[in-house]
Amino acid sequence: MSIDALDTIRTESQRSADALATTDPDQKVPTCPEWTASDLLWHLVEVQEFWTAILAGGATTDEEVMAIEEAKSPRAEGTDALLARRESATAALLAQLAQHADEEPAWFWYSAEQTVGVTRRMQTHEATIHRVDAELAAGRAVTPIDAERAAASLQHVLDVMWPAGFEWIPDWAEVELLAIAEIRPEDGARSLLGISRWSGTRPRDGELFDGVVARRLENPAQAEGLPRATVAGTVLALALWGWGRQQALDHLADGAGTVEIQGDPAAIAALEALIAEGHD
Repeated sequence: MSIDALDTIRTESQRSADALATTDPDQKVPTCPEWTASDLLWHLVEVQEFWTAILAGGATTDEEVMAIEEAKSPRAEGTDALLARRESATAALLAQLAQHADEEPAWFWYSAEQTVGVTRRMQTHEATIHRVDAELAAGRAVTPIDAERAAASLQHVLDVMWPAGFEWIPDWAEVELLAIAEIRPEDGARSLLGISRWSGTRPRDGELFDGVVARRLENPAQAEGLPRATVAGTVLALALWGWGRQQALDHLADGAGTVEIQGDPAAIAALEALIAEGHD
């Protein structure tokens, strides 16, 4: 069975809207504590409107994307207005995705992926993960994610979300490989991950920066002598962990097990710092 992206985006976006429709708009979102329920609903709207504009306009350059950002409509006020705009935003995104093939070029924030296909995958996973956020904010049991979609969601973290961070490291920063983590799904291929820290002082204003990024380790020889940890669990547990939503595991309607992290304390600390970077 292959993932039906359009059906997933439609279904998960509606589940988010249903959960947030009856939630206090000022309720904090447990998995995104800087957001209220109203902020989450607005985020769903603006994200889908943004990618609709990218696809509708055939944007492939940063300049075209900047113009889209500058032309976006202001935030709607009030739950009813946000819900109505969410419905329109989802419908418009689905219409654009239905019109374009995966291999068509389209701007994306990770240079290694510049096609409609990565937008389709990203919106599938984003709609799913934010549905988890919405259900938690509403105090509901979290609807399970099927194994195939959970596996794809975990792979998206490993292949897109985490390695893209290397592209955002400024030229003046230093990068150090800190630790190795082996990701071990119960029913899936294992992945060897290199976790790096980048740090430095921005020349123009002297501000200090310190961040953590990760990507698959292409050369196993790089792992020699570095602290190491293993991360094991069901593919669903690992997917939620990778997206920074591990606390959702306690609220899943059917359960998903736990994430077990073992190994060198330095490697575990590096993993914790990586997850703390978060994905909104």
